[in-house]
Amino acid sequence: MAQGALAKSVLPFAVPILLTFGLLLLVGDRWPRDVAPGSGLKLAGFFATVITACAVWHHAVGRVEDRKARQFVALVCALTGLMGWPVWSVGVLPSINGSVQRNHHTVRMTLERTEVTHASKSRNLYHWAWLRADGGTHARLSGRYFITGALYESLGNASSAQVDVTFAEGLLGAQTVLGFDRR
Repeated sequence: MAQGALAKSVLPFAVPILLTFGLLLLVGDRWPRDVAPGSGLKLAGFFATVITACAVWHHAVGRVEDRKARQFVALVCALTGLMGWPVWSVGVLPSINGSVQRNHHTVRMTLERTEVTHASKSRNLYHWAWLRADGGTHARLSGRYFITGALYESLGNASSAQVDVTFAEGLLGAQTVLGFDRR
């Protein structure tokens, strides 16, 4: 096997991680990254994964003649690419999606319940609100939303509270959550 072909085959996992860190360092939190339920970037992340894995495989085995070695590197690229899929879907692409916002609109939603989860390996808490859109055209936006601790406290356990959620269409077409206003 050519020198470095196996080492290069982990790049489909490393590339989206490095891009995510690069975007966070360059942009920070200036672009909204929260994507509305039902408007995710999973399919776009899968396409980015496939393109990255194929490009890395082609680069890694460029001069390798052994068919079995080429197949092995293809398998490793596919596996590390699948490991990178969530990073594309919740890291790089939501950042790019939030870079451009157009068609701002506000949807009145009803609070169904609130929820608290623990951050992995931390004492930090994540606060969530399960919201249901009242309009028929916006029903796809119903689901679980990440909210601030302050909004969580103001909502309390008041089920059926009204919340106005402001959205914008992002660069990649996913609905970006811009803010919440309790009624």
